[in-house]
Amino acid sequence: MTTPYGGPPSGPNPQQPYGQQPGGYNPASGPQPQQPYGQPGYGQPAPYGQPGYGAAPPNNNIGWGIGSIFLCWPFAIPSLIKATSVQNLWAQGQFQQAQEAADEAKKWGKIGIIVGASGWALLILFYVIVFVVALGAASSY
Repeated sequence: MTTPYGGPPSGPNPQQPYGQQPGGYNPASGPQPQQPYGQPGYGQPAPYGQPGYGAAPPNNNIGWGIGSIFLCWPFAIPSLIKATSVQNLWAQGQFQQAQEAADEAKKWGKIGIIVGASGWALLILFYVIVFVVALGAASSY
């Protein structure tokens, strides 16, 4: 089924002839063009489990680690380690591990901020109570 102007056939794609490898060598027509380095052709979806061409790496959430340094540094260390590994994992093609590292960095950063802010709030509350007790004891003399 060809078009009147001699272009590609219209309608559904014809079945691949028996024995012809997709994107490989066909003795009848010669070698078929392939994309370099296993990249999908133009307009084709990326293989399952891989981001499309030009996809950006996930947010490394390094801000959570930096914020937790000032409030509770022991939790900032794992957050910063995970955040700095996101880009390297992405560059190596380990997309799932890069996303997991970004999620871990965010988790440890949030824990550090929550624990640190709670600790500082309790410390301030303790000093307020000590000040009020000292003020009450001084006024009773």
